[in-house]
Amino acid sequence: MIGTMSRYHQEFYMIQITRRVSAFSHILLACTLLTGIHSFAATQNASDQPATTATPHRYEAFQPMRSFILVSVRDDSDLPAAYRWLYKYHVPDSISQFAPYVTKYATYRALPVPPEGKDYGTYNWIMTEHYWLINPFNTSNSAAPNGLAFKETFDPEYMRITRQPTDGDLRPTHWVGSREGYHPTVFAFAPLFWEEDYKGSDRTIEDGPNYRWLIVFKYPKGVTVEQGDKWFRQAFIPALAKRPEVNRILSSHILSQPHTSPFQRVAEIWFDNSKQWQKAMTAVSQSVAKPDWAVYDKFPYLEPYKDFVGEFLLDHPESDHLQQYQGYISTR
Repeated sequence: MIGTMSRYHQEFYMIQITRRVSAFSHILLACTLLTGIHSFAATQNASDQPATTATPHRYEAFQPMRSFILVSVRDDSDLPAAYRWLYKYHVPDSISQFAPYVTKYATYRALPVPPEGKDYGTYNWIMTEHYWLINPFNTSNSAAPNGLAFKETFDPEYMRITRQPTDGDLRPTHWVGSREGYHPTVFAFAPLFWEEDYKGSDRTIEDGPNYRWLIVFKYPKGVTVEQGDKWFRQAFIPALAKRPEVNRILSSHILSQPHTSPFQRVAEIWFDNSKQWQKAMTAVSQSVAKPDWAVYDKFPYLEPYKDFVGEFLLDHPESDHLQQYQGYISTR
């Protein structure tokens, strides 16, 4: 097959093969290392301590999962400083720390916030997704990992730019989001595959542009997940699924571990564009009744930025960092 290709296509073909082999090698290496760690731990526990006093150690288990990180800025004037931090400091920091146990690390630029977007807790800068092989916070009681040689680079000015408290970690341990106040970084973990598929399962990349509305949310204090999910599945989702403007609906529960945010559910609803989103939400907001447990009166009956956060995204990342990042190479 290669012999019939042009030189350009041969080189491109070989690059793709090399990348796939590299990714597969990472997974095999991680599995081998994790197996070795477990075997070593078991041997040490058996030989070093009496059975009656043995204390189990916390070693990293093979646990494939994905995460969503949503970040906002005060306004567009903060973008030069925010992007400088992202590509000059944070991406290389992150690759240095977790490249051995992450198979994908990509950042999507948020699309402009549509009218009424703030009523849905819309963030305006980036969403970063990771595909993890292990729980990176296995030995940590906060949203900052332990056992690393270096801490991530950030300063109070970055925290101010991204509307976060300046006296905490890069990712919040306690949620303090509100419409006019802080918009803390959302860091939510979910199963590797979407758990619930409500509409558009036969959609392909050839079916047109995808205006993705990514949302994460939690139910008010005192409302169980079962109560909240009943409303989500029996009222919110059916109303959206009926709309011709909606092309795709997917959802999963948020994992309880790692516990890096208060949110309980993540979902994506896709449209062709922002006008189709506006048209659908106008209709759905008029047809879905307020649930008995709601404490916020306006649809979707979850307080924006406190209980409900979202972002509008394309289906293609701005940068797939493990494949594309080559350093902070500036203009000349």
